[in-house]
Amino acid sequence: MFGMKFFILAVFALTSCVAKPTTRELYEEDLKLERQLKLINKPSVNTVKTEYGDIYGCIDFYKQPAFDHALLKSHEFHPEMRPSNMNGLEEVEKEEEKEEGDNEIEVECPHGTVPIRRTTKEDLIRQKTFNQMFDSNIHPLTDSEPGNRVISKYVDMDFGGGFAHFSLYQTPNVHQLQFSSGLIKVSNGTDFIKAGWTVNPTLYGDNRCRKFAYFHTRDQHCFNTNCPGFVIVNNNSPLDYAFPKVSEIAVRIMECRFYIYRDPQNGNWWLVTGKGKKQKALGFWPAKLFTDLAYNADQVYWGGELFTIPNSKTSPMGNGLLIKHVDDPRLYAYARDCSKGTH
Repeated sequence: MFGMKFFILAVFALTSCVAKPTTRELYEEDLKLERQLKLINKPSVNTVKTEYGDIYGCIDFYKQPAFDHALLKSHEFHPEMRPSNMNGLEEVEKEEEKEEGDNEIEVECPHGTVPIRRTTKEDLIRQKTFNQMFDSNIHPLTDSEPGNRVISKYVDMDFGGGFAHFSLYQTPNVHQLQFSSGLIKVSNGTDFIKAGWTVNPTLYGDNRCRKFAYFHTRDQHCFNTNCPGFVIVNNNSPLDYAFPKVSEIAVRIMECRFYIYRDPQNGNWWLVTGKGKKQKALGFWPAKLFTDLAYNADQVYWGGELFTIPNSKTSPMGNGLLIKHVDDPRLYAYARDCSKGTH
């Protein structure tokens, strides 16, 4: 494994068009939200409430939202599925011991069920506003357009996956219609998958540092399980949970690893977190969802990303401190090719 310092700045903008809705449009939108809530909030065996107030439903594996996707109606997936041998994920060199691995909260859903965060109508309304901006066309950043800022490193090769090792931060001063993240991304053509940590008050309604995933295909795109596609197999480590411990400047560094790995036996793209005995396979995006990522990725990115709206102060990145130079050790990640065990 190798470490890389990265400070390649790319600036993009996303546009949206907002029209004043009529009374009938508001009514139809409310009905649409209710239908969406029923699709997302499946009947649960039981519920678990975390110390932060999040409520997770323990959903029967076979009734999770992923299987609402037309391409996944008929499948042979089961809750015991795990990725095949992830060649190259083993450690190849000793690292300084850090407080990683004790940072996982467990939701403790029964075997055969999977934890999914309950979504409220308010959540959907916030997410819709955010998605109208985030999912729009990309243009050069201007004073009047919302946009992304990315500090990242990328590699062009034929990849079967990769992983990144991030310090976790509860980034300060991130407001509505903004986010700040550390992530890894694999892509090919129009298809891509992102995963990492994020502070995103619009998506979650708070400013906690949370695990997230996002996938984009020609037909759909969404965070976590907000649309059908991601098949959860882990019954106690959910997406979008709030990390109980984060890094504190001059006090401690908390870290987490995120792996996005294509299983060579079936082409499914797996999301794995942690390392060693603490490593957990959370779930996968089935190969049949993708066109360009149906085979390998041709680019892997890792780094920091933030999003902000027009005429507003840009949210900070990471710990919120200004990076002085490209060798500043406060912002870093490791990445490697998971499929071949090469660096």
